[in-house]
Amino acid sequence: MSHALARAAQAGKRYLHSPVDDLESCFWVALWSVLFNKGHEKQLSTEEHMVRKSLARTDKEGAMGFLRSLPPTRELSSIMQRFRSTLRAWRKMVWNGCEMWVDEVLENPPEGAGREYYLPHFHRFALQGVVDILQVMAEDWNGEIGWESWTSPVASRI
Repeated sequence: MSHALARAAQAGKRYLHSPVDDLESCFWVALWSVLFNKGHEKQLSTEEHMVRKSLARTDKEGAMGFLRSLPPTRELSSIMQRFRSTLRAWRKMVWNGCEMWVDEVLENPPEGAGREYYLPHFHRFALQGVVDILQVMAEDWNGEIGWESWTSPVASRI
């Protein structure tokens, strides 16, 4: 769940669920999948365990703080080594999209804004989010997360 949606739910406020909420949710699921990957559990660093604990408590700010301060690549589990740069770039794009959504759509909607105002914005932000994620993955595909990288140990490439 996105930060904004979670805050609104906790406060019992109405909230316009948007594509940026879904894109942020996809990021959290990807991060969860990397950190809770069964094949790499025993390899996790102390810092990675702290990110896991924060995510399990739904403390997203804490999880992001730990994620930003992860140690040098060689001290991370092999799965985090492969996905670290992808997750960082993706996180940046998601947060930029969230800020743009607020600035461009929510800050000053026209009086009586309805479907005809919001629907084109929904489509544009949803499609832009997909493009952004695909660009991040394409940049990393030939390096850390490409299929070929799974055939040899990461340590040999450092």
